[in-house]
Amino acid sequence: MAKSPNTTPFNGYSASFTQQYGNWQFPSIYSNEQVERTTQKEQSVTVSNELERIDFLEDEVQNMLTYPDAEAIINKITKEIKDD
Repeated sequence: MAKSPNTTPFNGYSASFTQQYGNWQFPSIYSNEQVERTTQKEQSVTVSNELERIDFLEDEVQNMLTYPDAEAIINKITKEIKDD
């Protein structure tokens, strides 16, 4: 039986990395660098805005008379059942 043409032993590989941008810095999770944090007041405003948005969307959904996506799915299913 003939030997496979790829019979040379695996000798390993090497890789290297060169950082492309000299001024590119990012905080390390292992260092003591200060990371920008939002204040309690900023978080409160953000949460309040998000809650108002959710309330608005809930009102919009509650005021819908029909649900077009749901109706399309139901119509497709009932059509497939009738065709069988």
